[in-house]
Amino acid sequence: MTVVLPHRTLPDEMAYLLPTTAPDVWRAAVARAAHLLAPSWDERPNGLKALAFILLTLSVEREQPPESIPPAAVAEALSDQGEEPHELSRRIEAAGTTAGVLGNGYGPDTLDTLWTDLKSWQEAPGDPMGDAEGWPPALWAAVGRLHERISGLDEAVIRRTPVPVPSPGALTISVGRYVQAVATDAIRPIKCDICDGCEGGSLRVDGPAVTFVCAEGHTTADHRLDVWRVRNALAYAELPIGADVAVERDFLVTSRPYSAQSDPRYLSRFTAALLV
Repeated sequence: MTVVLPHRTLPDEMAYLLPTTAPDVWRAAVARAAHLLAPSWDERPNGLKALAFILLTLSVEREQPPESIPPAAVAEALSDQGEEPHELSRRIEAAGTTAGVLGNGYGPDTLDTLWTDLKSWQEAPGDPMGDAEGWPPALWAAVGRLHERISGLDEAVIRRTPVPVPSPGALTISVGRYVQAVATDAIRPIKCDICDGCEGGSLRVDGPAVTFVCAEGHTTADHRLDVWRVRNALAYAELPIGADVAVERDFLVTSRPYSAQSDPRYLSRFTAALLV
């Protein structure tokens, strides 16, 4: 059966940036970024992420709340960055640390991973060993696009545009049997790092993080799990995306190396036995 995946909306992308532990200033920066991008949202999540970090930076440097930062100030910050905005990256890191948004490590409830993904060089396609130079950081391309978008903003349009409200970003998926990470050549259950348990338990999604909580209550962050692949797995299982979801049997999730749109039911020849 063909399943149409849910459209990733601007409120969905906001929710991805907002773990429940996020500081208020970061929530305000994400809200202001979404507000500025809402009139011409082009479904580029890195633009929202980059603009939120830039607004956070201006908020700290100017000592004013993100919602009061005018588009002209944002456009000025984006101008004259060149192709490699190293100085902007330095300012973001300094402001993020001052605000308590960055510098908190790389646990499942921190925002440092979001920033690292945005500022780091990306692995070249087909080069799992990382020997090739790879792609430039997503931040670099986002800065150029954002400058064009923000410079052309009509403040009257912004005032008439409602501030977007994020979708629910936290959900719990209770699993009756196993959470199965599906790859083309194997299906392996997610196991607890502490007790090795894998039957029962739950997946917890919180902003950009997804963790496995075993039946004994231990929490594990597994590199194969990804928020969008988990949300898509619910759609493929024909289950609603809500705050609390129950799966009676195995819950099949596409493993991180594969496309988020890949249907875990058919990604591997080994899944057939689990679908009977």
